Amino acid sequence: MSGGIVTLLSLLGFLAIVVWVFVIKRKADFDEQANLPLEDADKDSESTKRHAETKHGEHES
Repeated sequence: MSGGIVTLLSLLGFLAIVVWVFVIKRKADFDEQANLPLEDADKDSESTKRHAETKHGEHES
């Protein structure tokens, strides 16, 4: 009996996720979130470049 309830709750949860992703129009939010790793990579590379330049400048002086 409890196995059936767990299965039903899992199915309802799955259907809720499908509705949330595909029915509710949130394309702008998903696109923004999809680009976050790329923005972080740009910030990290700029930070690393600045750190390397600062470190390089310390060795020359």
